[in-house]
Amino acid sequence: MTDRSRRAPVRIEQPADPADVRAVGYGPGDVPQVPEKFAGRPVHKEKSGRADHWNDHLMAPEPSVVYIVDDRYLYATDDVGRVTHAEGWLGWLPSKDNDDRRNLDAQLEAGEADRQRDDDGGHLFGTVFDGPGESINLTAQSQAQNRAVKGSNNWRRMEQAWQALRAAGIPVHAAIDVKHPNGSSRRPSSRTVVDRHKGERSPRRIFRETKPQPTRGRE
Repeated sequence: MTDRSRRAPVRIEQPADPADVRAVGYGPGDVPQVPEKFAGRPVHKEKSGRADHWNDHLMAPEPSVVYIVDDRYLYATDDVGRVTHAEGWLGWLPSKDNDDRRNLDAQLEAGEADRQRDDDGGHLFGTVFDGPGESINLTAQSQAQNRAVKGSNNWRRMEQAWQALRAAGIPVHAAIDVKHPNGSSRRPSSRTVVDRHKGERSPRRIFRETKPQPTRGRE
């Protein structure tokens, strides 16, 4: 076998399907458009950080604000600063290149006092999709959703499907709504996702979280 035959195929970014661009309202490479339901809120444009140089504004999002990060991803917060909506065209950053996008401290702190013992810090948009490492892009997420589980159609399985599409250069737009069980919890009860690629809209998928167990001091 020659060296040439061993080489991985060259990844070629494909154009987005015009039907997807029309439905979303903007294309890959465009600045995300603020959804009508968030019109009138302040819009903050921010650049995400890298290892040892994180963006403080994205580590502690303000309440009732729309953030546009890296001109790629949009996040909307509620009246206590929790992200309730996020969307954008998925980027592509292979694992060998994304170590400095991963903020381990922020992942460990995601969910704060409401975090469960078997929770991870789960990204809304993973580092392989060039998602920010800051807290704005993280929530507490059960390992049952965040990790590969044989036979499960969980969050991780969906991410793997997205990754295969993006590795093939196929543009994917994803919109995520984050629901919380009450007005103060930092641990979501579910994430709901709709994505678009190749001119088609996915079914609305709800990824429900495990039921929280009483934590020390909150029994």
